[in-house]
Amino acid sequence: MLKLTLVMERKPVRVYGLNSSVISIGRTEDMQIMIDNVSVSRRQAQIQLEDSGVWTVQDLGSTNGTFLNGQRLTTSHSLARGDEISFGKFALFFDSDIPAVVDRAATSPNHRGEEQTSTFYMKAEDVDQLRRAVARKRHAQLQWDAGEAHGTYYLDGEAALIGRSSRCDLRVPAGPKEHLLVTRTRQRFEIRNLAWWRRLRVNGEVVRRAVLKNGDSIAIGGLRLTFADTFAPATPQGAPSPEPAVSRIA
Repeated sequence: MLKLTLVMERKPVRVYGLNSSVISIGRTEDMQIMIDNVSVSRRQAQIQLEDSGVWTVQDLGSTNGTFLNGQRLTTSHSLARGDEISFGKFALFFDSDIPAVVDRAATSPNHRGEEQTSTFYMKAEDVDQLRRAVARKRHAQLQWDAGEAHGTYYLDGEAALIGRSSRCDLRVPAGPKEHLLVTRTRQRFEIRNLAWWRRLRVNGEVVRRAVLKNGDSIAIGGLRLTFADTFAPATPQGAPSPEPAVSRIA
């Protein structure tokens, strides 16, 4: 069965099975996919199976627009596997295999339980900035810690040199001067120690180079890093299983 995976920022929320030829998305209770959040319009978008057998998506006149792979929809557009349909802080991935975790708090209207009756209006430049910021958070990243300093580095490029030198892409106050390299090849990331006098440990094991997996712990000198892969958050023990059919978010 074809499916849609709902993602809020980097975190998958729920998987919906496409068991109907028309799937309406929005904030009202009559939507097949209901997302009760002020960044979503009452009638946001619609996904439909055409007579030709092709799935299409169109915006339903939403306040802030619906985007397909980063481009704002102005007409109905066909869908291909892996396409990203985004609106506000949410995205739906068409026929994706992203593991899902139910997070009801992420999609609740607010912490007081008050009903939202209108869509929060955002300027066009704010919508674009939010879309780009959310898209960036879905990139693979390194969360680093060096003594009292810490931060997050997004792996946007093909390679990242890490160290204390001003020549480094990620400059940190502790660790190697400029001898830790992370590279991307196809759909995987690899870390390499370019220095022979410092030991690189990945998950406690001394290595010269290693292919990185989500959650890997990296240590060299006084620098500690944690690798977070794209769309691969850790699933909490006992988390509910994805629902097989289209249903509303409580």
